[in-house]
Amino acid sequence: LPYRGSSAWGKYSPFVVNSQKKLDLRRVNFVKKYLKKNDNHLNVLDVGCGNPSFLELLQQNLEINCTGIDFSDSGWKVKNFPNLTLKKVAIEDFVSAKQFDVITLWHYLEHDYNPDQTIEKLYNCLKQGGKLIIEVPDYKSITAKTQKSNWQGWHSPRHISLATKKSFDLLFQKDKWEIKKHLRYGTLDAFTLWWLGRMQKKEVDWSGNMAANFWMLVLLKVVTAPIFAFEKLFPMGIQIVVIEKK
Repeated sequence: LPYRGSSAWGKYSPFVVNSQKKLDLRRVNFVKKYLKKNDNHLNVLDVGCGNPSFLELLQQNLEINCTGIDFSDSGWKVKNFPNLTLKKVAIEDFVSAKQFDVITLWHYLEHDYNPDQTIEKLYNCLKQGGKLIIEVPDYKSITAKTQKSNWQGWHSPRHISLATKKSFDLLFQKDKWEIKKHLRYGTLDAFTLWWLGRMQKKEVDWSGNMAANFWMLVLLKVVTAPIFAFEKLFPMGIQIVVIEKK
């Protein structure tokens, strides 16, 4: 479903577009914490950018240099993004003459067949003192335990590499990296992952028109709000880690 975009929701697509804008804003605000203020020479790379709406908003907010890469250009073929550098390339084949201040991976790493190789590549692309910001599902979360095989963090066969804090400690060698922050919540609403799991259990046709499911989605969002309000206290399905290059 995430790959189909807002068009999957038919007449309710404007609501989905608005929801994506809110997500992009949360991500921009998170990244801004790790960028120097009033420096328009900063460089940010987003790996697996898809539809680069996050990068577009970041560039508009800070007027910095933003690059996005993805193995497919379907996310930016329809709309022009004149202020972004967008490249159709896999991370292992990506070549850049410049190094980056921040590199973001929003739900990319779980799709990666060779995370060790990718991390080494990112190390070479990052400035000394630069930050990696990685958001992935948390398979030791409450929703993963309750939804079991239907939990969409598994999302087999698309999700290959799932991680915990211990996994990150092993992936990022201490002589090269320092984990600055690990949060058991992220920018993506954990409700979204839970709802996808619920729909998976119902064996919904993801290729169909999702408009018929819209109002039930809204109702569930309201009903479960008191539960997901505690996602910063209890792990509900999303995690984010910030790692600094030494």
